[in-house]
Amino acid sequence: MTALAAAPRSSRAAMWLVVLAVVALVVSLLTPESPVEGSGGRSSYSTAPGGARMAYELADRLGWDVERRLATMDSSVSPEAVQVVLAPRGGLGGQEVHRLLENVRRGGGLIFSLDGNDELSDSLGVESGKRSQILGGRRDPACPAPETITARALLTLPPEMSEFEWPNRPPPQLATLLMTAAPSQSNVVGAVGFPLAAGRIAVTSNSALFSNEAVRTCPWKADLAVVRMLEYVRPRTGGAGAPRLVFDEFHHGFGIHGGTLRAAATYLAHTPSGHFVIQALVAGLLLLLAKAPRPIVPRDAARASRRSPLEHADALGRAYADVGATRTAMARLVGGLRRRTSRWIPVGTTAPDDAFFEAVNRRAPARAADVAAVRRTLSEPVATRDFASVGEALTRIEQAVVSSPSTTS
Repeated sequence: MTALAAAPRSSRAAMWLVVLAVVALVVSLLTPESPVEGSGGRSSYSTAPGGARMAYELADRLGWDVERRLATMDSSVSPEAVQVVLAPRGGLGGQEVHRLLENVRRGGGLIFSLDGNDELSDSLGVESGKRSQILGGRRDPACPAPETITARALLTLPPEMSEFEWPNRPPPQLATLLMTAAPSQSNVVGAVGFPLAAGRIAVTSNSALFSNEAVRTCPWKADLAVVRMLEYVRPRTGGAGAPRLVFDEFHHGFGIHGGTLRAAATYLAHTPSGHFVIQALVAGLLLLLAKAPRPIVPRDAARASRRSPLEHADALGRAYADVGATRTAMARLVGGLRRRTSRWIPVGTTAPDDAFFEAVNRRAPARAADVAAVRRTLSEPVATRDFASVGEALTRIEQAVVSSPSTTS
């Protein structure tokens, strides 16, 4: 009986568990949600419900020259440009806030939201108040009938707009650009505009006014509020061409940011100092490779020692002696004699040896026997023991030519 009593209790617990799961699912599906930042934040690139792509395209259709800024605000921006800064991540720097306001003073414009823009809010003396209301009002006949509104629109809350507080005093000529139009209580101003020197500024308390979810939902009339803000800051200079509207994308994670590999690569590739750093790194790497220990010890190239001229002449003489080349050896000796005595017997280097010896006989007739011995050695081989005596004959011929007076033939 104990087992039978425990069985119904287990089935009841399982039933209650299923009921609680169904209730949790229904609550999660039917709980309204307000448009929040999705992927990319309030970026004009983002098509998520919290992105601002529809506001970007709306401005383009209204005749603006729409651009995206992927870097920090530059002082060289055209003074007629209107800057749009919606909930920037990480906040703005003091230098960028200064340039944004200077752009307005020179005749440009500025649209920004109080959320995420503490630096701009402090500079302009405005902050978000405690009282707030969701955006909405009476149904516009131009909007779709309630039965045609999607279930997502019914389950999503409109943006919550906070009132503005001016700790000091509000600026002169303050214009109301958005009113919550709540039927049961006093309205809250959700967007205002005011002039600053030659330009104008439009500010909203919540950047969700520019979100895709808010702009596409007709009953909320966020699209009309966005158009009013755009028209308020439109430059009044009447210059040629469409006015420029620049959405800040740098503070939504796009463009080049410091501390990233992309920023380092861009610096090295596109700046002169970066090129110098690359050259220094390459030079340092080459020096490191030259000074580092090598796995294989280099060997000096082996060089064969060459013989001295004297050793070469001695080796050549022994070679001639080994083969009995007396005629070749005598021809080399006669060639040397002709070079050394060319000053006294100028017969020319191309003249035959016979012409040279004829000139020797005319200059030194006393050496005719020696000349005959040399000429005989040139024409026929001689014994090795006789070759030395012929060499002595060459020596006597050279001495006689050098020492004999010049004769005229």
